[in-house]
Amino acid sequence: MEYISNKRVKIEISGVVQGVGFRPFVYQLALQHSLKGYVFNNGNGVVIELEGEQSQFDAFLSSMTTSLPTLSRIDTLQITEIPIKKSSTFSIIKSTNTDVKTMVSADISMCPDCKKEMNEPKNRRYKYPFINCTNCGPRYTIINALPYDRKNTSMQNFEMCDACKKEYEDPLNRRFHAQPISCYDCGPKLSFSQLTHDHISKDEDLIEIFSQYIKQGRSVALKGIGGFHIVCDTTNEKAVAALRINKHRPTKPLAVMFKNITAIKKMCRINKKEEALILSKERPIVLVNKKKISKIAKSIAPNIDKIGVFLPYAPLHELLLNRLDCPIVATSANLSDEPIIRDEKELFEKLPLIVEDALSNDREIINACDDSVVMSVEDTSIMLRLSRGYAPKSFYTPKTTTKKILALGANQKSTITLAFENNIIVSPHIGDLNSLDAFEYFVRTLDTFKRFYDFEPDVIVCDKHPGYETTKWAKEYIAKNKNVELIEVNTIMPMLFLVWLSII
Repeated sequence: MEYISNKRVKIEISGVVQGVGFRPFVYQLALQHSLKGYVFNNGNGVVIELEGEQSQFDAFLSSMTTSLPTLSRIDTLQITEIPIKKSSTFSIIKSTNTDVKTMVSADISMCPDCKKEMNEPKNRRYKYPFINCTNCGPRYTIINALPYDRKNTSMQNFEMCDACKKEYEDPLNRRFHAQPISCYDCGPKLSFSQLTHDHISKDEDLIEIFSQYIKQGRSVALKGIGGFHIVCDTTNEKAVAALRINKHRPTKPLAVMFKNITAIKKMCRINKKEEALILSKERPIVLVNKKKISKIAKSIAPNIDKIGVFLPYAPLHELLLNRLDCPIVATSANLSDEPIIRDEKELFEKLPLIVEDALSNDREIINACDDSVVMSVEDTSIMLRLSRGYAPKSFYTPKTTTKKILALGANQKSTITLAFENNIIVSPHIGDLNSLDAFEYFVRTLDTFKRFYDFEPDVIVCDKHPGYETTKWAKEYIAKNKNVELIEVNTIMPMLFLVWLSII
């Protein structure tokens, strides 16, 4: 029987709509309301063509705007009536490349469904350290370019097995079009590297070997989502003190990762707001009050009554902490004033006196990203470091700028901000620019965001301080690009606000 419709519309959506399960959501919604057509990604966001009756369109739009996927955000929605094509099905079709305006989403902690599967002995992903779905897993850290498709991520090196491909193509499956989908048969593999030895066989229980090293009081390196952590037993004063000495970090507090919220409450005093932050999908480091009597080593946070605590956000963290009876130090693997380290070769070259052992994997971290740090003051969340889980942070503003504006942070706690059309985008924390490697990381991050959004600035905003590396970079750029305007400001206000001032 030929399908008959009386209308076809094109819906163009921008916002956080890639890498968050939006196309599968649209697909299932179209089937639910018996609409025909297709959906695809492009540089602007998502495009939907629907064919059916007006009542079906109304029901579809109502459902879409009131039951969005958790991680998505619609900034603009434009509907245009177009000629009928007599479509007989609804499908997800190949992405198209256009000028990029869609927002890159942040990396999100493992969801409850994946955690449940990982702990089911009969599940094919039982204890799989890279389990993920459309509702969780890596995004920004594995993206090389937009649109957010597997070929544009570090997962392009891992060809899906038949079982994963079946899930990926099943619109009723939670992993429908989940770009980082993988399993034991086709995904990344763990490896154990040592400074003075060859790799330990991948057939061995590498997580168990790693956990034994921690129990022995050693400092070891763990490759996470956005870079390596240096890990040791939080309750072992000797191990923590040795880490401090070797890292040349005499007093600055160390972050502590706990197995669960119950374990945190045994050693810390937390309120409801702090608990909500700790349990949130972003899984930031949260500053809380430590109890006077605690098993945590005093040298974790000497001479202060607060510590930074957080929960596992990657499957590997869960698997490791399940082998331990103690919380762990999980501090960024880096030298002072340098960015977090992304690969094991650099790790052993720079930190041979700190770690000799590393639990790594063969999935490349394209974009380094440190852990976010948050504190709660009188029920207000104060962001001390905007990074994994929250960044890249994008804002939609009804005020349109006709110029592309680049705002540069200061020399310490540096970030960058881009503004174009109705979008403001803040990068993850870059850090202090007191070393050559740190400045190279700043340039690499800037190049990444320019590549994401095909962005070349018309205006650059920087600090007036002549000694800041960002100021030097801005003036060198202006010297080579005479048509670009430079605005120097004598202030320590956040660059986001400076961009806003530039727009209005």
